Amino acid sequence: MSHLNPAAMGSSPTNTQSARRVALITGSAAGLMRGVCVSLARRGHDIACNYKPGRRDAADTVLAVRAEGAAVEAFCADVADATQAEDLVNQTTARFGRLDVLVCGAGPMLVRDLYATTLEDFRAMIDGNLTSVYATARAALPHMREQKFGRVIAFGMIGSESTQGFRHLSAYAAAKAAVVALIKSIALEEGPNGVTCNAICIGDIRDKSADRATARTRKEYRNPTTRPGSWEDIGDAVAYLASDDASFVNGATLTVGGGWQGFFADYARWH
Repeated sequence: MSHLNPAAMGSSPTNTQSARRVALITGSAAGLMRGVCVSLARRGHDIACNYKPGRRDAADTVLAVRAEGAAVEAFCADVADATQAEDLVNQTTARFGRLDVLVCGAGPMLVRDLYATTLEDFRAMIDGNLTSVYATARAALPHMREQKFGRVIAFGMIGSESTQGFRHLSAYAAAKAAVVALIKSIALEEGPNGVTCNAICIGDIRDKSADRATARTRKEYRNPTTRPGSWEDIGDAVAYLASDDASFVNGATLTVGGGWQGFFADYARWH
């Protein structure tokens, strides 16, 4: 596993331990998880971002986080592979000296009916969305237990909290429902150790690079709030769950979707 070289972008990392809380965000080369990195950096976290082999845009995440005044480093790892996930956690703690918040943001989506879904496709959905949470959380928990503080945050989709089915998303929906069940189970086990575990179910956010101000200028008939979501809406929800203010929020599922309820959108319009 390798990492980007921030020296090539104008500054060099130090090997001193961070006095600030450290957050590791998987799958954060771009999109919503890049926004999560920025949201946590704004609230005083140093950031370990993660990108999958073959991605080349993690440098933009590094620059965005650095603009918020936080220390940051990007690590390459495919967290669907348990060995790489464990190495990622180890490299994060070696670089920053601690790990306080784990955001399990990696998660591929496959839009395909089950009859056309191969076993390889299905396993990719399970490993990318579910095994990645298991592997990174299991590697992070010893560090969080030792310091008697930790936050584990993962992501479902609309309906995951009630095991709702979705046409054309059978493998993805199954994996996300399992993520929620896993997070709720870990919450029961780790609450006594000072570690909270929660899930966010994300609604339909088409423009993952739009901030909240931009989203407010747009109309979205499917959503009761009449606007689409933004990376800030997701990032601020993550920041809350990562904060001391959420110390009594454990085993919860928070839906961030503006009231959108998936298939019900076919039968309703808001103007």
